[in-house]
Amino acid sequence: MKRVFSPRTDFVCDQMELGVLMFTNDDAATAKRLGVTVTEWQEWKYGDKPVPRWLWLLLRLEKEAERRGPWRGFHADGDRIISPWGDSMRFEEWMQLQEYRRASRLATEQAELIERLMAERDFYKENCTRQARFGLMLNRLFR
Repeated sequence: MKRVFSPRTDFVCDQMELGVLMFTNDDAATAKRLGVTVTEWQEWKYGDKPVPRWLWLLLRLEKEAERRGPWRGFHADGDRIISPWGDSMRFEEWMQLQEYRRASRLATEQAELIERLMAERDFYKENCTRQARFGLMLNRLFR
């Protein structure tokens, strides 16, 4: 028998919104993400048990965060863009972002170059020491 998708609640909420929030193709992935069993999720999804308020609130919060995107919480104040964490950037700094990125990339490349040069130095130092030891040995043999 085919089960009918019809989630229900014991509290007042928009049933259409609840249906949209609970609609999913992968019950196992959704249950894992929420930290519940697949059976629990399916009981709520098909209306066998009422959807708990915490689940409805969590699904609404996730949907709202998805809708707002990565810029949520940012706002403009005069000539500054202010992040939710308190950091801010002036409009003039915005024009220098390309230079900041270039400087960061150059610093990374410089660190990689230094590491490579240190590895080469260690190799040649060890190699020269070995050659000097064998050179001294050969020099003593043929004196």
